Amino acid sequence: MAPSPSSPNPAAPPPPPPSPSTITEGAVSGTLPAAEAFAVHYPGYPSSPARAAETLGGLPAIAKVWGSDPGPRLELRFRPEDPYCHPAFGEPRISTGLVLRISRPKDGTAPPRAEVVARVRSAHHFEGMADFQHVVPVHAAEVRKRKYSECPNSKQDLESDNGDVMMLVPPLFSIKDKPTQIALLPSSNALSKSMQRGVVQHRWEMDIGPTLALPFNVQAVPGKINWEDHISKNSAEWGWQMAVCKMFDERPVWPRQSLYERLLDDGLQISQNQFKRLLFRAGYYFSTGPFGKFWIRRGYDPRKDPESRIFQRIDFRMPPELRNLQRKNECRSEKWTEMCKLEMMPSKSFIFLQLFELKDDFIQAEIRKPSHQSICSVSNNDNYFQTFLICPI
Repeated sequence: MAPSPSSPNPAAPPPPPPSPSTITEGAVSGTLPAAEAFAVHYPGYPSSPARAAETLGGLPAIAKVWGSDPGPRLELRFRPEDPYCHPAFGEPRISTGLVLRISRPKDGTAPPRAEVVARVRSAHHFEGMADFQHVVPVHAAEVRKRKYSECPNSKQDLESDNGDVMMLVPPLFSIKDKPTQIALLPSSNALSKSMQRGVVQHRWEMDIGPTLALPFNVQAVPGKINWEDHISKNSAEWGWQMAVCKMFDERPVWPRQSLYERLLDDGLQISQNQFKRLLFRAGYYFSTGPFGKFWIRRGYDPRKDPESRIFQRIDFRMPPELRNLQRKNECRSEKWTEMCKLEMMPSKSFIFLQLFELKDDFIQAEIRKPSHQSICSVSNNDNYFQTFLICPI
């Protein structure tokens, strides 16, 4: 008797398990398995899978690396029996690979069939340099084995009698595992011309002349250049150079850090290398004197202008007893404007500040008093080039 429409349906059989993911004639069907595999991009051709696992530290070492999250580096020793073998390191990376099992019917009439066995979540890649290593000759190894068998408690590393080879294992030939670009800094004692060659890059800038670390007794200061003829007006470099020139029109002498932070406050994101080129085209600086290390506008000679005394520098130094004190604002970044307020101790033992930028009423009143000298020099008494010290309270 057939069940009535209102009666409940008989218990349905459980759904079949999901079919494995297969690839047949280029079409994928089924679902991906939950099993996961561990892949190693082995940098060589091992004689057998067992030998490959042995060079990687054995199956326990591989399982330990696989079960760690995040995965550590995998060490590969091409000669695991050699204690002096230097390892190569494999870096873990996220992978979206699949492990396939390919089968072909025995009769050969049907096309091959591929089945997805597992998913590869991570894989190790060996991209480091293959280091040269010291390999013990065969006859030396045999001699060492014979001597160790005669003296099992001896652990000497030097053998040099009866034709034996002196075993001096060298250190690593390279301290880096991957190629690295190294930028060498110029010497602090380099001359002005060598310093200038490190800044300029274009041929037209090579004809500008020396502008870096000029002696204070130089006869004439560098004049202005027509940089407008060599830079496109539609480029960002044009806007950067115009901004720097406007700063020099506002004030002829600037500390480097003060000028750089001013440009950042105006919304100009300029790298330090590009900033060097902008300053090179617009200014110069003396190596010593009341304006030493400060950038000066091209064509302006502060030594002949009595009003330039307000732009001189001071050497702001910390006494030894205060240099190692713990400061409350140790993690706070030091801005140039904050340093000019003289309300916080600098992190460095000394720093060059400009009199014009100091936020102190007494100092500003002193530097604006009338001058009795028509020119500025290191030896006259009218300049304000001196050293300020922070005295302990």
